[in-house]
Amino acid sequence: MRHLLSSVLLALAVLGLAQHQTRVKPGTVYHLNGITVVSPNQTGWELLQSTETELALQKKLDDAITNAGVKIFKTQVFDNDQDLLKGLEALKQEELNKLKRDSVHFNYINFKGSPCVQYDGLYTGDTAVPQFEHFNFKGYLCRYQDRKDMAVQAEFSNHSNRRGLSESALSLADEFFEKFALR
Repeated sequence: MRHLLSSVLLALAVLGLAQHQTRVKPGTVYHLNGITVVSPNQTGWELLQSTETELALQKKLDDAITNAGVKIFKTQVFDNDQDLLKGLEALKQEELNKLKRDSVHFNYINFKGSPCVQYDGLYTGDTAVPQFEHFNFKGYLCRYQDRKDMAVQAEFSNHSNRRGLSESALSLADEFFEKFALR
């Protein structure tokens, strides 16, 4: 009986730790291997993950789950910017293939001094968050500093029953990207 009680208490403790997330102060600054990321300037955001190569923030409301994040990742070696941009777009397209596309746009730009794919889209069918119909997102995929084998993704997204990001969400996303520093 004592062993059963100990097992139940341990399971409850693990569940409690797994569900615990850290509240983030508005405007908190994070550094990821030479990249600076600033949390959204509003209350209610939680830190899901923070490592040297990834930052994931989330805010849950009754009508939406909003995420803001940055990650650095390895890619194949791209010798020139055009091949890099085509490759990064293909990676994002592959990531989205499991969802039903409503609308998506890709633009090749120079953002904060680096070649980047700017993207935005509306998708449906995300079974990870079945209570919401739409997955709305906006982001950038860029060369990581001057490395030919690494890239960085900065993305602002939400799951909601609204088709598209609201004006306030777009404003918050623009602020998130404005404060994001690649070098």
